[in-house]
Amino acid sequence: MFMKSRRSALFIGLIICLLSIVVLAGENTPKHSPRTQAGVNISIRPIGPSQAIIDAAKVLVMQSDAVQRELTGKKFYLISFEAIENGSPDPTAFRAIFYDHTTDRTLVATADFAGKQAVTIHEESLQPVPSDEEFDAAIQILQTDGNFAPQLKAGTVKAFRPMPPVTILEGTTDRLINVGIDANGPAGRNEVVSVSIKDGKVIRYPENAPPISKASPEACGIPSAGQSTTSSGTAGQYQMSVTQGGSPLWDMLIVRPSASSGGSNRSGIEVRDVKYKGKSVLKRGHVPILDVQYVGGQCGPYRDWQYQEDNFQTPASGNTDPAPGIRIIAPGQIPTTALESGVDAGNFRGVAVYTQNKETVLVTEFAAGWYRYVMEWRFGDDGIIRPRFGFGATDNSCVCFSHNHHVYWRLDFDVVTPNNRVYVVERGRKFLKPIATETFMNKSPQTNRSILIQNATSDEAYMLVPSVKDGVVDAFGVHDIWVLAYKGTAVSPTELDDGRTCCGGPNQNIAIDPWLNNESVDNQDVVIWYGAHFLHSDGANLVDAKNSPSILGTSHVVGPDIRPVRW
Repeated sequence: MFMKSRRSALFIGLIICLLSIVVLAGENTPKHSPRTQAGVNISIRPIGPSQAIIDAAKVLVMQSDAVQRELTGKKFYLISFEAIENGSPDPTAFRAIFYDHTTDRTLVATADFAGKQAVTIHEESLQPVPSDEEFDAAIQILQTDGNFAPQLKAGTVKAFRPMPPVTILEGTTDRLINVGIDANGPAGRNEVVSVSIKDGKVIRYPENAPPISKASPEACGIPSAGQSTTSSGTAGQYQMSVTQGGSPLWDMLIVRPSASSGGSNRSGIEVRDVKYKGKSVLKRGHVPILDVQYVGGQCGPYRDWQYQEDNFQTPASGNTDPAPGIRIIAPGQIPTTALESGVDAGNFRGVAVYTQNKETVLVTEFAAGWYRYVMEWRFGDDGIIRPRFGFGATDNSCVCFSHNHHVYWRLDFDVVTPNNRVYVVERGRKFLKPIATETFMNKSPQTNRSILIQNATSDEAYMLVPSVKDGVVDAFGVHDIWVLAYKGTAVSPTELDDGRTCCGGPNQNIAIDPWLNNESVDNQDVVIWYGAHFLHSDGANLVDAKNSPSILGTSHVVGPDIRPVRW
């Protein structure tokens, strides 16, 4: 009897402890400040295919008989390049995506880096984001057009990447590359035009923009710097170790946005095989799905991409670059993105690493058309992980209207081992509620609903704690939380994204509900999807009232806390 009472008391104590964690997570977290953390050492080394190996693979596939047969004499571009996962950080095979404007086809070629296997090529029905070379070709056509050539040459207008990046007019198959025209003076007019690379023609619209875009005299956002960006398939995997007093604190593989997984849209900064004090926490964490929905339907909706690294500012001195695309900032200094500075320019593209408030921080900035996104992973000395996502935009007419950003993290938990159990933790609930099969749910600020992921055979656990600043889901956002069984193997993972590609129109919201098929998540490898929703209104320089200027980064930032329990 005494033992039974003691167990009950311990269990109730655990619940109180967990609810305390939930309440604390709802409090504001510190602002950016150049505070150093003592006794932490960061070591980073490159791992996986180098840029030289990737460039050689591109030459190999371009010169192959398979590609030559399909594309010789055609107007085509290599759009993107990605390594095929094989369960290790050193993949052996790759795929290259081409677009053939002559026949309006997307072609995918696969081969191995060693060149031992024959290149194969097949057609797929996806519409990829335009490459830099494809967009530059559209600009060259625009520079020969009688309506725009004089203005572009005189500098009275400038060209930029708009949303959506591609238009296909009803009844046609021609892939049109959209180009924004920004008037520099009162005499010009803002416009979004479409360029046919196949025909070498510029298409203008009665409303000055394609149907799901907008160009009016009014524009909102910060001025676009027009700096070059990093293309899909740029090399960038790094092994990072963080030690404190000689003891291991954090270990993980970092993948820069341009090399990340998640289909043609990629997934921002990706972290894999994350360990805290020598024990596994996450097999993988990333953001494969990012949507924009306009409140009154003035523009979009859009499915955005997470690989086109933009420039942001790092300190002028004291940095260390262990490899291209990753930079360690000197202690006491921090980088600044467009969200903090209001400037769409910088001296670095990739992942910057720095220390602040007893956290090791990974940060990047990337572009999707006129949107500017900032992504952070914050790894605390105390084991807390804070994924963060921020929202900005450069000059355009659409963002003058209120719009919702929907960002979805995919968190493949391996707490100590791949086999875990999942529980719901809520204020007012006496006991933890086990989740036995795949399910979805929404956040509940009234009860501080959180998700506990515990090792199946030991006490260690991590708890996903939503922030009160992460918005309220609507019909377009679908849900906030999905609990799913991991699909695939390390060699062939599936369910990394919902398969929807860029760029705009119907069916752009998240579509992972079909993956719910009553599979067991008890003593299984578990994947949690977590959605945050941000109402953005740059036109009136407003921030939604649910956000606070004292959260990490700026008031335009969302993200949950992932907290250790009994570690």
